[in-house]
Amino acid sequence: MRWVSAVLTSLALTVSAAAQCALCKAAVQSSGNANLIGGLRAGILLLMVAPYLIVGVIAFAVYRAHRRSLRFQPEQS
Repeated sequence: MRWVSAVLTSLALTVSAAAQCALCKAAVQSSGNANLIGGLRAGILLLMVAPYLIVGVIAFAVYRAHRRSLRFQPEQS
């Protein structure tokens, strides 16, 4: 039950965030400034890449720690 409420809350917050993105996009497109549009795209890409990079680094650290723990365990006969 806790997961259902968390998912519904996330979906409700996502809708309002998507509406704000549409407003920003419309404002930037109406300005016609190419530098502003390029900067906005670069910022969006940076915000998209950061979480994946963090998760990747954590997953690699867990994988490496697991491999090291297997190497130092005595073999069982």
